[in-house]
Amino acid sequence: MSRLEFSSVIDNQCILITGGTGSFGHQMIEELSNYNPKKIIIYSRDEDKQHRMKEEVNENQNEIYKKIKFVIGDVRDYDRLYTTTKDVDIIFHAAALKQVPTVELHPYEAVKTNVIGSYNVVKAAVARNVKKVVGISTDKASKPVNAMGMTKALQEKIMLSE
Repeated sequence: MSRLEFSSVIDNQCILITGGTGSFGHQMIEELSNYNPKKIIIYSRDEDKQHRMKEEVNENQNEIYKKIKFVIGDVRDYDRLYTTTKDVDIIFHAAALKQVPTVELHPYEAVKTNVIGSYNVVKAAVARNVKKVVGISTDKASKPVNAMGMTKALQEKIMLSE
C-alpha cells in the first residue's frame, strides 16, 4: 500500500492501540505522525509506562501528540474496552503477554490476556461497528511449541473468526 493509499485509511480516523505503551505503540505514534488521524487512544494497564509516555509526548511539540489520549484499561475487562471503543474507527491490537519464559510459568495469565483479551477486543469492535481491527501476532504462532505461541495462535483464530 502506498503512502497515499495508507493516508486514505488513516486520515481523520480515531485509532485505538491496545498495549499502546509497548514498543509497537511507540513505533505506531512515530508512523502515525506522517498522517492526519483524528485521535489516537493509547490503551494500557501500565500506569507507569503511560506516565513516561505522556512525558515523552509532551517533550515533542509535533501536532500528532496533541491528538493522543491515554486510557488506563486492560483487554481482560470487556466493559472498559466497550466504553473506550466508542467512536473508534481502527483498532491496532498489540496488548499481549509476550515473554516466553514468563508465559511458560504463568500460562493461564497468557490465556486471559492473549485469548480472552483478544476475544474482548473483537466483541467490542463488533458491538461498536469498528471499521478495521489489526491483530499484532508473532512468528511463534505459526508452529507453536510453547504456551506463548499457542495463545498467540488462538488469538489469530479469534481475530479471524468475526
